[in-house]
Amino acid sequence: MVPLNEPLPWEIDPEKAYVPLFCEGDLVGYCNPEYATELVDVMNEQEKLLKALHLACSDFIRKTKGDPQQVEELVQKYIQRAERPKSGPRAIALLLAERQKQLGVSPQEFLKFCDTYRVASQDIKNMCAGREVPPDLIAPLARILGITVEQVQDVLDGID
Repeated sequence: MVPLNEPLPWEIDPEKAYVPLFCEGDLVGYCNPEYATELVDVMNEQEKLLKALHLACSDFIRKTKGDPQQVEELVQKYIQRAERPKSGPRAIALLLAERQKQLGVSPQEFLKFCDTYRVASQDIKNMCAGREVPPDLIAPLARILGITVEQVQDVLDGID
């Protein structure tokens, strides 16, 4: 027998109502009405942007007289490039950009700041291009970013 003051595992709240969400006519779930419109707008906007990317890649391949079979490959390439890098030199470059914003300095001031730690502007350009980070830059990058050498190495190696 369940004690009187212990809540039961199943409950209902008749005051809360959820609205169904549909994608191409199929029910995909339920959502709080407060967020439903915004959620649907965001999802539809994403769909429009993906269609626009397909059209742009298709036009590009047509103009360059490329193989129409490569449209999907080109779309995926651009989607990968647009995603936030989680590891590697580009992830370090992104962390540096965030650090610059944190410090509230201009790009020129930040480059001078990095240069005081022996990280040249060319090194940063190389990271942005995805080129390998030389081992002798890992410690200065850690000091610039305010993290440990191990954390910088983990970002470069893709370790979470």
